[in-house]
Amino acid sequence: MATTDKGFEIDIVTPQKLFFSGEVTSVTAPGQDGLFQVLKNHAPLLSALKNGKVKIVLADKSEKNFTVADGFFEVSGNKAILLTENIA
Repeated sequence: MATTDKGFEIDIVTPQKLFFSGEVTSVTAPGQDGLFQVLKNHAPLLSALKNGKVKIVLADKSEKNFTVADGFFEVSGNKAILLTENIA
């Protein structure tokens, strides 16, 4: 999927399946040192995640909220990946 002027690509993955893959305009996640938000053109980042709520805002401005177990979040070059043990 090609990104729009406002969005970036993300894959959200568990050991069992690909939970989500697509374009988002924003991701808010629970880092080990607190909540953080990622937007388009974010600087490269690698963060450990703790249990907590993740919010993604899709290109159409709708939101998806879910809870993750521990994991990792990486963003580089308008492509992000969130790896987690479990999603509720």
